[in-house]
Amino acid sequence: MKPLEGAVVVDLTRLLPGAVATSTLVEQGAEVIKIEEPGRGDYARSMPPLLDGMGAVFRLTNGGKKSLAINLKDPRGRDALIRLAARADVLVEGFRPGVMDRLGLGWDALRTHNARLIYATLTGYGSSGEHALRAGHDINYLAMAGVLDLIGRHQGPPVIPGVQLADLAGGSLQLVNGILLALLERARTGVGRRVDVSMTDGLRALLHVPLSRWAATGRVPERGHDVLSGRYACYNLYQARDGRWLAVGALEPKFWRTLCRSLGCEDLIGDQFAEGPRRLQVIARLTDIFGERDASEWFTLLGDQECCLTPVLRLDEAQPRPAPELRPPALGEHTRELLERAGYGAAAIEEMLSAGLVGVGGR
Repeated sequence: MKPLEGAVVVDLTRLLPGAVATSTLVEQGAEVIKIEEPGRGDYARSMPPLLDGMGAVFRLTNGGKKSLAINLKDPRGRDALIRLAARADVLVEGFRPGVMDRLGLGWDALRTHNARLIYATLTGYGSSGEHALRAGHDINYLAMAGVLDLIGRHQGPPVIPGVQLADLAGGSLQLVNGILLALLERARTGVGRRVDVSMTDGLRALLHVPLSRWAATGRVPERGHDVLSGRYACYNLYQARDGRWLAVGALEPKFWRTLCRSLGCEDLIGDQFAEGPRRLQVIARLTDIFGERDASEWFTLLGDQECCLTPVLRLDEAQPRPAPELRPPALGEHTRELLERAGYGAAAIEEMLSAGLVGVGGR
């Protein structure tokens, strides 16, 4: 039995961060009811690249969910959502602050129907404050959290990371953590709570090292110029003869000693954390040495040594965990089933369908 088996989650989020969070809940056994706009549905359904006619990101992040297509701008649609929320364990929404309250579907309204409900909100800049209503995306949250300024080479420009750190690490993972903690609390108290996650604030989970160094030294960390961002030769990137890259993480002295001896440069052992001109000389020396062989040769020679050397692999080489074998729902595929569960009879459902209030099976 999976940890969340039997739990019901109503998911009003769109695009990536919320979808990844609720996908994690699906993987742990929860039933996730995806609320979508009739006709169009989640924008991610049609976002390229497409895979079998469906947005590839949508397909990857919505497997195993159920889709209810319903118009929440109509009072009857809002009533249907209230009925579902009254029977649910968790509701997740990712609208701008104030939207759910204006619809009469905010935390204060829904908890009167279900005191056990965990109401999780995901925003870019928080539910309150001067930036709360600003539009934003991953790059903006990274920028405002101080993370983007730390990514890139020293004295070079900030670099946009190839993965969505704010959306996923600052948003999805923090949202799942908050929901699980609230479920644990509810098991003791019997009462739900609101979980409020800001992707910008959530990025603080990535800043422990630079924040601690700033506190200890009074110096604001510079991009590419700290112990774990390329300041020293022992923790750096080197280009091999074939143009591929190697990652060296010989941070502990024992690993550095092994690396220097393996490369035939024992004279550098005492210069692991050298400063001034010598620091750059050590980096240049290793740069020259690693440029003498292909990356695969270096990994064959040193990969099994205690020196923390690995090639920088492409995604197709890294063999990441495959996507779960779960089919994403068609838009409105489960509308009838879910409305029946909420207490609507067949005639009422047909009336809602005729009025365009709900969508069934892609309509």
